[in-house]
Amino acid sequence: MLAAGVLALLVVGGALAAPSERGQERMAPVAASHQPQSPEAQVQDEDPDAPPSEQLLDRLVDRLANAGIETDSETIAELAADHGVGGAVRLLAWADASGMSTGELADMFASGMGWGEIAQELDLHPGIGSIMGNGGGNGPPDHAQGLGRAGAPGQQDR
Repeated sequence: MLAAGVLALLVVGGALAAPSERGQERMAPVAASHQPQSPEAQVQDEDPDAPPSEQLLDRLVDRLANAGIETDSETIAELAADHGVGGAVRLLAWADASGMSTGELADMFASGMGWGEIAQELDLHPGIGSIMGNGGGNGPPDHAQGLGRAGAPGQQDR
């Protein structure tokens, strides 16, 4: 008798825990908004394999200049072709901070080290949000175009 009660409890509990089709449809936007999104994805054009737009490159040149890092859109585009937009910004920022070249840093990454491992080995700050997001989203309202906190998942008006 006890076994039958436990079995019935498991069946009812499983049925209640499994979302219905309607529940899954209603929760899909919420689930999608809670997926982790890399900085590269936040600033990349709709096609992730497409090269960064001139508009994006110009914004990144400006943001890097505001951080005291001089570069040009051609350099960012070349680095982004191999390392993504976030990787390009990270390489430029870390080259500036460490005194190493972007090529030396890229070689470390190509050897199998992750960005975090490189940052730890060279005692560098691994984040690039202060450059790409203009200080954590405290900048102008154009950040809703995929840059900064205002464009982050879950921050859009519903």
